Amino acid sequence: MKSDPTLDLMDMLLKVSRQMKAEMSYSSDIVHLSVLQIQTLFFINQNGQVSMSDVAAHFRIELPSATSLINKLCDQKFTIRFEGELDRRLVMVKLTNDGKILLEQAISERQKKLAKTLSFLSASEKSSLLTILQTLNSRLQLKNEN
Repeated sequence: MKSDPTLDLMDMLLKVSRQMKAEMSYSSDIVHLSVLQIQTLFFINQNGQVSMSDVAAHFRIELPSATSLINKLCDQKFTIRFEGELDRRLVMVKLTNDGKILLEQAISERQKKLAKTLSFLSASEKSSLLTILQTLNSRLQLKNEN
């Protein structure tokens, strides 16, 4: 009996996802943060400074959840809150030096682990994989915007 390519693809995506998650886990220095907290540090770093609403919208979470998330990062001295320049009612967030250092460590660690994990692929295979993932990502984003 011929297998269904969609089911095969789904099965393979789940297997690869599980294996990549295990391979890409952070060291003990970074592990005390949740994945969402690390992603939040990435998001803030990419944007320089963000509002609580920006965090909530980006991660598709409610504003109180975004506030709780940022509070935990502030408590650990990875982010700092400040008033908006144009609207003092607006609470903005940016990375502290400790947050930047931790993020640099996380990025470096991830790059090394990814390079090791994908070292068995040829340059051509890596390029093909990147193209497929970019296409999939673009189409999913378009779908979600509509």
